[in-house]
Amino acid sequence: MCNVRIAENKDIDDILRLYKAGLKELGEDYKDSLVLNKVVTCFHLAPCFLVEINDNIVGMAGLTTVTTSHTGDASLADYMFYIEPEHRNIRTLDALMKEIKGFAVSKNLPIRLDFLVDGEVSAKARLFERYGFKPFSVVGVYNG
Repeated sequence: MCNVRIAENKDIDDILRLYKAGLKELGEDYKDSLVLNKVVTCFHLAPCFLVEINDNIVGMAGLTTVTTSHTGDASLADYMFYIEPEHRNIRTLDALMKEIKGFAVSKNLPIRLDFLVDGEVSAKARLFERYGFKPFSVVGVYNG
């Protein structure tokens, strides 16, 4: 049974551990000082939701706030969405998404998520649509 809760100050080490695990899985290099700065800054802007299974923290959805440059409208965005591979399943994802969406609704803030998943773009779009999100962009990277 998984439990989802909002992180507290005492959870910073676990958030850092999960954030770094996500970066490693994506094959991204990082500097510890910059990762720490990112996590602490975002922690003070919006909640980080943690997934616990058997009293172990196995996943997170770290949120931050962003404003559009042309209107100044605020919204929530994720800086890291990560669940340990052995705990990735629809039930865990459903529980995490329910809490995130509930928070966004309670604060009357739109939320923007970027899920990086293996496979085709259409698979990403279906994942967003499953949770009521409208996919609106595709990002490509060229390393010529």
